[in-house]
Amino acid sequence: MALPRCRIFNRQVSAIGTYARILLPVTETVITGGCLCGAVRYELNGPPIDMGTCHCRNCQRWSGSAFHSAVAFALTDLSFTKNEPLRYQSSSIMERSFCPDCGSPLAFRYLVSIEDPPTANPETVWISVGSLDEPEIRSPDWHFGVEGQLSWVNFDDGLPRTRCDESVGLEKAYASQEDNQVDN
Repeated sequence: MALPRCRIFNRQVSAIGTYARILLPVTETVITGGCLCGAVRYELNGPPIDMGTCHCRNCQRWSGSAFHSAVAFALTDLSFTKNEPLRYQSSSIMERSFCPDCGSPLAFRYLVSIEDPPTANPETVWISVGSLDEPEIRSPDWHFGVEGQLSWVNFDDGLPRTRCDESVGLEKAYASQEDNQVDN
């Protein structure tokens, strides 16, 4: 028996361990979201292309939570329909966006390509799952920064788990940025 194909990603839906990978149906309609106070609203006019959960200390601090889950879209699919978020460069490789009124974390974008995941690049925007009007858009594909995972957080989902110091792409990106800063 063949696995069903996902219309959006044109691939078969597979199982990881004992957990089925579930992609909730995404219709042709626009995906919407915004901040807690409603001052910033956005639309996404394309399908989600990746989703992950990060446990690193930077994402914990930024989200104010034990971890941060984000879903990736093509940067060109994002448009702000009510006000613009504030942006700041949180490191040499990343820019983060948040509501200027309530501080809700809305999105982040890599300023350089990381390689793993391949969607970690400047052409992709990562939307905070909690800011989506319908946050069950899809299920995560991986966990990252697991060296920072708090002891009481337990994801028994069978997904790939990577430490920050195991990411060759992340190490290369930071090294490249340090080289550029030395040269300037």
